[in-house]
Amino acid sequence: MDTTQTAFDQAYWASQPPEIRALPGIASQDDRVSSAANLAARGFTIDVPIMVWSWDAYLVMKLRADGGYSWVPSALQQAVTIAPGLGAPGAVPYDPNNPPAGAIKVSLNLGDYPPYPAPAAPSTATAPSSDPVGAQSIGNIYLTTPGDTYAAGAQVTDSRGTFQKVVTITPFGRSSYWEKIS
Repeated sequence: MDTTQTAFDQAYWASQPPEIRALPGIASQDDRVSSAANLAARGFTIDVPIMVWSWDAYLVMKLRADGGYSWVPSALQQAVTIAPGLGAPGAVPYDPNNPPAGAIKVSLNLGDYPPYPAPAAPSTATAPSSDPVGAQSIGNIYLTTPGDTYAAGAQVTDSRGTFQKVVTITPFGRSSYWEKIS
């Protein structure tokens, strides 16, 4: 089925909760960034280019699909480090079949954007760990866990050692990880 840009944009925004639909109405870029970050910290899925930078939903999704993406990280998730189909020594390849929890599905199918509120689906998610430090990524770098809202520079100690949170801003949005410091 051919999806028109207008129909897709309308369906995309209609599928979002009211808090998200309010973001485009925030005129100040700084205020919109702050509001989106607050919503992401509260567990909302934030698609940075569309919801924060005000890029067109259809064009962004089409560009992603044309680039081979089946999912992209939401705000506060680790950025994709290498594009689909590419490889480099030491790089973690993009896995189109295993998106992380909370990732944004790349789709132009209007059926993937039911009007909000969407029917409640049975939850198969597990409760997030109270420890914000996830699995070891490489060396002394550890991933964040879903729901991690610690600020940059925060320190956490668990049975594995002491970790400091690092937050970086990339073209794909905010990315964070934990660095083991002792």
